[in-house]
Amino acid sequence: MTKRRYIINFVLIIVLGVVSGYFIGSYIAGSKLVALSNSYNELELRGLEKQDTLPVYYNGLPQAYFDRVLALKGTNTPDKISARELYMIAEYTTNMCDNVYKMINGNIDAKSMGIKAPQKFAATKIKKDGTIYIDKRSYGSMPVEVAIAFKVEHTIGEDTFLESWGKSTPSLDATFDAPQQKDVSKYREFWGSGIDYFSNYIITPSTVMQNGMSAVKKKNVTVDNDVYLDGLNYYEFDLALNIQINESTGEFHYEGVSNYMYEIKNTAGAANFPVFSYCHLHVVVDSNFRLVQIDADEGYQIIARGFNATTISKQTELFSYVR
Repeated sequence: MTKRRYIINFVLIIVLGVVSGYFIGSYIAGSKLVALSNSYNELELRGLEKQDTLPVYYNGLPQAYFDRVLALKGTNTPDKISARELYMIAEYTTNMCDNVYKMINGNIDAKSMGIKAPQKFAATKIKKDGTIYIDKRSYGSMPVEVAIAFKVEHTIGEDTFLESWGKSTPSLDATFDAPQQKDVSKYREFWGSGIDYFSNYIITPSTVMQNGMSAVKKKNVTVDNDVYLDGLNYYEFDLALNIQINESTGEFHYEGVSNYMYEIKNTAGAANFPVFSYCHLHVVVDSNFRLVQIDADEGYQIIARGFNATTISKQTELFSYVR
């Protein structure tokens, strides 16, 4: 039972699709509509040789990348590492853990043709005892009801996963249709990231804006729960992803969200990718170099029949390792 960020996108787009008819993920540069294509490859962004097929699982990435990430860590404590490199290490550590529980809550504020479409969402993603569970739900009542639920169950190493779609309630309870079996290799084609990835973002030297990261600082923690555990130190920092648009040429840089964009495009049934305007992350890691919290603030656009749907999404992801 897990969720990543899919909810944020497919719910919004379905609501606005009812309002506007259909969507194409294109960008208006001057008076022209410029179709976007995802020309980035995750392996290239991670400084590796491009391959035609990305691995199904995170641990299937080339060992050369893992060696590079671990070399960044060395014998340092988190506050002695740059924010960008600390995220890379924390992504590695989290994805390689045997048991991870991620909980997500957030809200969407979308507007198209003067019509507002607010929504709320909640999700979990769990890796436990060799099984992946994904559960995500979203609900909005304006301008029309949108009540969506989705879940996945997959045993790591098997060739298939079980997928169920359903309907959520205002309280984000849900009922689901009977599960269908899908080829695990198809998961990345639809969602953009591997089925066991616990981060939607690709953070590397090329995906963070120049001067787009803060110093890493020790965090003052006053709570003791499944997320912030007594006896551990915590560190926090900010990252701004490299998202730039040249309006005269239509050139668009979106490397850090290039996997995530597949979710939006495919759940919307859109012809092209959405256009992000910004993506800001506030991140907390623990003294074991694991992700603890990600607060994401994002904006993106979708154009439908010449009308621009503007979206602001804010969400919090909390990671636990004791369940």
